[in-house]
Amino acid sequence: MIAVFGSVSGSPGVSVWSVLTAALWATSDSAPERVVVEADLDGGVMSARYQLDASTDSLIAEAGRWQRRSRVDMTQFAVKVADGAWLVPGPKTPESAGSLWRTSNGVSSIAAMAAVDPRVWLFDVGRASQDGMLGPLFTQAAVSMLFVRGAAEELARARRRVTLLKSTGAQVMVAVTGACDHPRGEVIEFLGTRHVQFLPDDGRLVEDSRRVWDGRKGRRREIWTAGAGFASAISDVLEYSPRGVMRVAGVR
Repeated sequence: MIAVFGSVSGSPGVSVWSVLTAALWATSDSAPERVVVEADLDGGVMSARYQLDASTDSLIAEAGRWQRRSRVDMTQFAVKVADGAWLVPGPKTPESAGSLWRTSNGVSSIAAMAAVDPRVWLFDVGRASQDGMLGPLFTQAAVSMLFVRGAAEELARARRRVTLLKSTGAQVMVAVTGACDHPRGEVIEFLGTRHVQFLPDDGRLVEDSRRVWDGRKGRRREIWTAGAGFASAISDVLEYSPRGVMRVAGVR
């Protein structure tokens, strides 16, 4: 199943929170694995940030060969960052990222595969929209998560995007980062979706996301608590999304 992580205008934290969300997901015998795929058309940061090689090209090359509902072996494409969590970094430059995702049927193949896979695929799409090159990810998504700053003008832009994202059939969530210009209740009502999360905008988020590699979660309790709550909220929405967990019941 697919969860798309995007932003209104390059809001800070999309890539970091996708990694934190995957790593801090509550684990159990029935919990799905999570796979973070960096699909930012403006170029990726994860390979440099975590000292990894970009590997989405290998993922795209193989996606079309996978049979519907087959289980994907991620070890050849992804790095394990935590229990049940994988990371697939993208290329660094806009030119290489655009060229990669223009590969014949690349986006459509990955979207079709990830939509029916029992794992949760978290696609970091940056500022991409549902009517652009990455459109198949949005139309197959169970959840579309929109990141936005709490400034009034940013919230106004987010409200318009929420309406458009709802037209794809996905459950729409909004993550508001940092301080808000208005009370939280008013923000939720204004955005037009009850699925709104408020996240801290911390200058040490990148450093904190690196801690998933060595398990030092207890040292930044506020961030880890926020991340775990964020992951739990997404999991809850997936439970009743028409394209979420129930869609792949019996395939785990």
